[in-house]
Amino acid sequence: MPITSTNPIEVDGNVYPYFMVNLAISPLVKPTDIGGSVAMRLTPYRVIDDGSSVSLPDNSIPITYMDVFDSGDTDAINAAATIMGALQTFINEKNL
Repeated sequence: MPITSTNPIEVDGNVYPYFMVNLAISPLVKPTDIGGSVAMRLTPYRVIDDGSSVSLPDNSIPITYMDVFDSGDTDAINAAATIMGALQTFINEKNL
């Protein structure tokens, strides 16, 4: 399932409408709480006629949060909570 950009870039007349996503979420242990460190890299790509893809690593978008839950960024907090909820569902389903 491709991740689609809401603002695709165009290079040399070619539109790159999708992102390859590299995502890391790690616990951030604090004295009285556990937060979440997030690092994400969005790399634009397009699919060409033969079904292969062409990416633009030099146009990647880096996103980092030392603690996403303290960031004040509601969109990032909601995304992290959704991802963590999906992971919990996976763990439950696999009886891990």
